[in-house]
Amino acid sequence: MSAENSKKTLKVSVFERYRSLLLSLGVFLAVIIAVMTYSLTLSRAVSAHNTEVQVAARANEAHENMLRILFNLKMSYGEDPNSPHVAHSLKVLQSNLDIFQKNLDALQKGGTGVSVSGQEVAINPLGDAESQKNLQAVIERWNHLKPQIALYLKDAMSPTSNPAHLELASMSAQNNYEQVSGSLTAIRGNLNSQIRVESQRTNMLQLAGVFGSLVFFLGFVFFVIRRLAAADVKADESRKETEEIMNTVSTGLFLLDKDLTIGSQYSKELERLIGQKDLAGQNLIDMLGSLISQEDLNTTHSFIGQLYNPRVKERLIGSLNPLTRQVMNIQEGNNTVQRYLDFKFNRVYKGDEISRVLVNVSDVTNAVLLEKKIQQEREQNDVQLEMLSTILRADRQMIDDFVRNTQKHNMAINNTLKAPGERQSELRSKAEHIFREVHSLKGEAYALNLHGFTVIAENIENDLKKLQATSTLTGENFLGLAVHLEELMNLTQTIEDLVGRLGNNNDSVSNQSTSGKPKMSDYYERLVADVAERNSKIVDFNYVGLQQVENEDLRTTIHEVAVQLLRNAVVHGIETPAERHARRKLEAGHVRMELQDTGSQYILNFEDDGNGIDYNAIRAKAVKLGRYSEAEAENLNNKELLALMFSSGFSTVEQATGDAGRGVGLDVIKDRVNAIGGKINISTSAGMYTRFTFTLPK
Repeated sequence: MSAENSKKTLKVSVFERYRSLLLSLGVFLAVIIAVMTYSLTLSRAVSAHNTEVQVAARANEAHENMLRILFNLKMSYGEDPNSPHVAHSLKVLQSNLDIFQKNLDALQKGGTGVSVSGQEVAINPLGDAESQKNLQAVIERWNHLKPQIALYLKDAMSPTSNPAHLELASMSAQNNYEQVSGSLTAIRGNLNSQIRVESQRTNMLQLAGVFGSLVFFLGFVFFVIRRLAAADVKADESRKETEEIMNTVSTGLFLLDKDLTIGSQYSKELERLIGQKDLAGQNLIDMLGSLISQEDLNTTHSFIGQLYNPRVKERLIGSLNPLTRQVMNIQEGNNTVQRYLDFKFNRVYKGDEISRVLVNVSDVTNAVLLEKKIQQEREQNDVQLEMLSTILRADRQMIDDFVRNTQKHNMAINNTLKAPGERQSELRSKAEHIFREVHSLKGEAYALNLHGFTVIAENIENDLKKLQATSTLTGENFLGLAVHLEELMNLTQTIEDLVGRLGNNNDSVSNQSTSGKPKMSDYYERLVADVAERNSKIVDFNYVGLQQVENEDLRTTIHEVAVQLLRNAVVHGIETPAERHARRKLEAGHVRMELQDTGSQYILNFEDDGNGIDYNAIRAKAVKLGRYSEAEAENLNNKELLALMFSSGFSTVEQATGDAGRGVGLDVIKDRVNAIGGKINISTSAGMYTRFTFTLPK
């Protein structure tokens, strides 16, 4: 009995001896299990939302495919309905219709949907009210569109099918596209927001688990050290193990005190991310001094100061973090690499006091570059849609002329950039030549509402303006233009490909507009109307004379002159309605263009009943530009002033806009007319009219 009592006493004493340790282990295991369970729950939720995002994305893709196929079928109408092309398109249309319906049902009621990869996946119905609201909007639009597509598919294979069904389905799909796409995008945005929230919770939970494990480990080591009376040895082992952890984690971790001093312990990954070593004890502002702007440094200092203010809620100032996706040029050996780094700041409490700030630095370069790539592709798609819309509306001859002229402009710019030249006069002449080509291209693009070309042309013009303002030019100053030229060539190739794909599908509308007037007058009338609207003016345009010039080069010259002069007539010539009313004129200004064939030459006339040429304004601008003194300008006659008006870089407009103010339009006209041996005659009366007459030899 005494031996058994002794064993029981020993068991009790051992339990009592290690009671605190066993209780700590029990609590630790319970926390770990709870953390793992909650983390698993969050991971499942993220996975489920990701699947829902895939299903919503596939639904959006199916809807876009239906719109595209309907458009292609509309363009191919008249082909044999049993042809492989039409049959395949109808099959794909039906497939996308089924997928779209299936995914809508899955998002609404739960069940099986189709992901972007084409696999069938099971999902739950959308849970949040905002997503349900957007889904209901999609369903309402779909309920209007689906019967129309079904009506078309019912007899699509029949040779006697009603084309109105296809037209109605296509038109309805286009009308519903923006709303359906927007609602599906909103659904995905809501789901992605939920994913981000759940992911952040998971990260914070894991961070808390790591931090809790570290605290427990240190406490356990301290307990063992005290029990085994080997505090120094165990402390050294603990330090080594902590370093191993910090050398293993894939993000940059470090602690920051109130003075913004980096703690002695930080992850090895931090040195790689920042490109600096021996960071312990350094000031955060000094570490980031060469990596970010002074403004961001000041904001960072203020932001961290707010983190140490206990009256400020941590979650309320998270959006003020200046180091979110911060771009930095990091030195990596002998090379400089660009990284996007994400700094996350979390308070560390000691009791009720904020003792430190835990900083987590992660490399988000791949995510940022992927988003930029997606955005770039989206912008390219928008440009292609814009150009496709223009091609379908415009006269085929005009589009062909635009493509051909743009290729000529591109070639001229490229040849000018390649041309040798080191003297200042040669370099400035090179800039002026490029400016003329780009300005002419921009005018044609403006006239056709091709904003993609216009944006690139304006970027080139802005760079050229900076070059012209540079006191000393070198060949390196022109390197940036090569990048813009490549963009211009790629965009030209895109519109050329689109025209080639469409073939002669728009020939049916290429000869006459809906109003019955010739296409040439329609084109210039639309140009005048657009410029007038942008400049808040009312203009009546009238065109008479030839409708077509057979000579391609001469037609190009006439077109370039017309675009530049019509814009100038509206911007510089025609007054605003209020000004015309004050001068007792009709509120609508009048612009007239006439092209005559006299046998051996063409006579091209432009006339407006506006301001007339203001010679005093030309004198004042010449003085302001430093070309003449006031005394010299006063002695200039009208002919000399007109010659000055046609010089490069001269404009009486103070603020350049998309329509005027670059000082290149008349320079382009002079260059093009002189190139073919033409003559220019100008007649004007102040406050009454301006008439340009061009004599162009055949």
